[in-house]
Amino acid sequence: MKDIKELPKQFFITYYAKTHNGEEIKGGGKFITRKASAYKPNGVLGKMFVDKNGVDRFIYWDFDALNKKTNDFGDWRHATGQWSFKAI
Repeated sequence: MKDIKELPKQFFITYYAKTHNGEEIKGGGKFITRKASAYKPNGVLGKMFVDKNGVDRFIYWDFDALNKKTNDFGDWRHATGQWSFKAI
């Protein structure tokens, strides 16, 4: 797993998602690509870790997500398993 601080400032992240907003995706899941950053615009750093079951997890800032609290774009998202990055 990469050090979170070594990631580009902004990137596209691609990973296999089984759920979206807490609901299962039909067909078992799909690959998604999102415009993202390890940092929230105010400077708060996300997290990259291995959970107690040995699953890689990455909490990142998703620029494409609609924030339900503020109704603005940008919210935290959670990738599990494997993912790939492409710098913007």
